[in-house]
Amino acid sequence: MTLRLLTVTVALLTAATTDVSCQKSDVNNLRKLLEDHFSTNRHHVTNPAGKTAAKKFVSDTFRSYGLITWEWNFQGENKYTGTNIFAMWPGRNTGTGLDRPICLTADLDTDKNRPGRDDNGSGMAAVLEAARLITSETCIQDNTIFFAIFDFEEPTAGPDGACAAGACGSKEFNDYVVQPYLAITKVDPDQWSGIITLDSILNYNSSAMAQQIPQEDLFKEAPGLTNLYQSIKANDQKGDFIAVLYRTDGDYTLHSKFDKQWTAEGNPQYKILSGGIPYKNITDIIDAQEGKYWQLYKYLLEHDVYSFWKKNVDIPAITVSDSGDPRQREKPWGEVRPEDNMELTPDRLQFLKKTTDVVTDVIRDMSGTRQQCRDPTSEAPSGFSSGLSLSGELTLDPGKTETFTLKVSSFTSTGIVMATLSGPSWTLDFEGRYDGDTHLLMLRPKAVVGDITSKPLVCGMTGNLEELSDGVLYSGRLEGRCSLTEEEYGYVTFVLYSGGVGGSSLALPVILSLASGILVTALTAWCIVKRRRGYEGVQKPLIGNEGKP
Repeated sequence: MTLRLLTVTVALLTAATTDVSCQKSDVNNLRKLLEDHFSTNRHHVTNPAGKTAAKKFVSDTFRSYGLITWEWNFQGENKYTGTNIFAMWPGRNTGTGLDRPICLTADLDTDKNRPGRDDNGSGMAAVLEAARLITSETCIQDNTIFFAIFDFEEPTAGPDGACAAGACGSKEFNDYVVQPYLAITKVDPDQWSGIITLDSILNYNSSAMAQQIPQEDLFKEAPGLTNLYQSIKANDQKGDFIAVLYRTDGDYTLHSKFDKQWTAEGNPQYKILSGGIPYKNITDIIDAQEGKYWQLYKYLLEHDVYSFWKKNVDIPAITVSDSGDPRQREKPWGEVRPEDNMELTPDRLQFLKKTTDVVTDVIRDMSGTRQQCRDPTSEAPSGFSSGLSLSGELTLDPGKTETFTLKVSSFTSTGIVMATLSGPSWTLDFEGRYDGDTHLLMLRPKAVVGDITSKPLVCGMTGNLEELSDGVLYSGRLEGRCSLTEEEYGYVTFVLYSGGVGGSSLALPVILSLASGILVTALTAWCIVKRRRGYEGVQKPLIGNEGKP
């Protein structure tokens, strides 16, 4: 009997387990993204409408994938307004001291007279395609994945300029996302998995002498660039490689994973060449105009990666590029107009595809994505579906208990859940994922368009979903700054359920059993721990996680 029961149990577990194959990017999808959405100029003066259309498409696409998405404006120079688009794919460790975030970025804007496809339309296409692949997977990863598209990357001075120094959007991202998240989680910056910036990754040109070398006399002897120079020269200066720049002290692990994945991806005709800068404080050297090579380093590095290295020297970050202007194209760069988009040859599309596949696999690896997990729709309670309402009482302030309802608006085959928590005084829209392995439903507030509120970063609703004889039980903790006033930081336990509790129902005994343990914790902690900004008192940890401040 015992053996038979074990066999049945194993069979059930096997049936509920899903093998998740790592999908690869689709060349046709990359082509469509470039042709239909990212080929027009996106400069704030020469084509503001094209820029607006592109940012709306990016934002809408992120949301359609189930990503928690922010779109917020910031003030540039000469009263020009920039827009950053930022999306989060939460993992099991999001918001905790165990999180090791990985971030993929590209820039939105173009130079004044550049075609949109050439001027990093390819980087945006790769970010969106990677986001599509990542969010199509059922298994919940350990660490947070961020996708970001930055405005005002191009340095533009004068009366029409919006960002004379360049990389203004990524500086905003550092100030309003990276630094606050570091403060919330108390994770050491060097523990982040890293940031990958994509800056034009389409131009594959295998012709000899297609790759020019800027400031060649300095390039060939500059620390960190000598081997790169020699490799370019030995290859007859063909533009058949992706270029990766990193700091040997700080970015080595991230670069190593990218380099190894590039080799593993095959198609060796698409090469990789890297430059390892031996100065962790390279931005200080450039800012101080120090030494013989600072101008060369500035030319190569003063893009979005510069912001990350400057704002927090310990966060790993690499920049991936086809090198931009030094690589020749059909029409000389000096003659290129906004309508002169680079031709989408098979080689260029395959070059872009390989880069997209490599960054996607690096993200999977560093985020702790599993290849095998239980199917969320099979593991979820049978009654958990669109339209389900679960109700219960929450004590958000001492002595004030109110009835709240969580209504599920959607539950997809990949485990994405949309729901709304409402009570007498406020309503909050949530989105998140159901973990078939742990039976945890992990929800975070939806971001508000035009608002860079950190609520989705600092508020979470996490608990177990259980099937009752006549409904569904959801019990756990609402934690962080979840109230309408973001001054409060704390947690409150909850028990929400659907179905009746009369007659022979098992719902009431189960609820009371769970609630008794929860109430002990709640009474001990006075239901909610409040922290005013600037107070560094000891906070209660997440359930089963002592890494939370």
